[in-house]
Formats: sequence, C-alpha cells, structure tokens
Amino acid sequence: MDVKLLDRRLRDNPPCYASAGSAGLDLRACIDAPLEIVPGQTVLVPTGVAIHLADPGLAAMILPRSGLGHKHGIVLGNLVGLIDS
Repeated sequence: MDVKLLDRRLRDNPPCYASAGSAGLDLRACIDAPLEIVPGQTVLVPTGVAIHLADPGLAAMILPRSGLGHKHGIVLGNLVGLIDS
C-alpha cells in the first residue's frame, strides 16, 4: 500500500497508530477554517491523504470510530468507506 500525504500540514504530524493496540490510523479533517455543518447537510471533508493499492487482492476501509463524531452526529455518509484497487 502506498500512502501519499497531499496536505503539507501532515508532513510534520502524519497519521499514525494512537497506541500499540490500534488496528488502524486516525484520520483528521484537513480544513483551513472552522466548518459548520447544519443538520441534514452533506459535506466532503478532505483528509489530506491518498492511498494506492496495487494488489487487487487487498482493500482498505475507513470506519467510524470516533466518540467525538458520534456525540455530535457526524458520520460517514455511506457508514463504511471501501478503498480497493
């Protein structure tokens, strides 16, 4: 898997495992200003990361795991993001 950092702000603090028991990396919103999302509104939020999977037998997933997102009603639009080759 190739990971490319698209946002310069991530170069000093790239996504990483939060603990030894973490199954995946924590993604952040790479935005330039505060973002207000009203109920029912859909917004695409950049992560500043691109992933390339050359092996067609591999896939990656983006899963909602944040308690903060759950508490504020912010979820993935399709609930699971699948990245495949």
